[in-house]
Amino acid sequence: MEVHHHAHTARKKWHHYFWEFFMLFLAVTLGFFVENTREHFIERKREKKYIESILLDLKSDVQWTTQFIKDQSYSVNSYDSVILLLKKDKRSPDEQQRLYYLVRMAMRSSWPNEANENAYEQMKNSGNLRLLHNHDVADSISRYYFNLDEISYITTLLTLRQQAVTEYEAKIFDGSVFQDMIEKKDFSFKPPDGNPPLALNDRNVINEFFVRIHYLSSIMVYSINFAKEQHDHATRLIRILEEEYKL
Repeated sequence: MEVHHHAHTARKKWHHYFWEFFMLFLAVTLGFFVENTREHFIERKREKKYIESILLDLKSDVQWTTQFIKDQSYSVNSYDSVILLLKKDKRSPDEQQRLYYLVRMAMRSSWPNEANENAYEQMKNSGNLRLLHNHDVADSISRYYFNLDEISYITTLLTLRQQAVTEYEAKIFDGSVFQDMIEKKDFSFKPPDGNPPLALNDRNVINEFFVRIHYLSSIMVYSINFAKEQHDHATRLIRILEEEYKL
């Protein structure tokens, strides 16, 4: 009788299965780790690019707020001098020239710029504010740009108050004198010649002019204080971002 012998395959021991599972687990884990590290690297790189753009915007804001503070302060001081000169019963020819010059130059103060929000708005609209890994930095940036909404309010008030002042300048001052003051080559202004008279020397009208100057000066002082706060905030942010991102 023929006897058939069945081949027996040696059964793997449990530790073989353990090592197969472990190696598979390790491969999957390492793959996940590598992919996660790659995504993290890409996101940090994108974050840094956004921060570089925000830094450029902030430095531009520092420039315009510096100039704005200077110009608005000049206007406030000029209007103070205009009031003092107009309150005099008599003025010398030099004082009359200075009066015309100051009232004209006071109106040349700069306006608040449209703040440079391009980089921040791009991050916000694309949902990439999440890239900012430092929450304190993210909060400081958000507060800075939130406060910039005040600019449109300031611009509206300045426009209204300056229009109100201009209406009374047209009643009190001789427009032809202003025209003669223009240096057409570079659109600068020079003091007028001689002893230019006022178009109207009515104390009641001049008092109304003072009241309008007061309201304009008030919003100018408010805008100066706002610009100083934004200037300081932007300066601090620049320092923080440059240190945080090694820029």
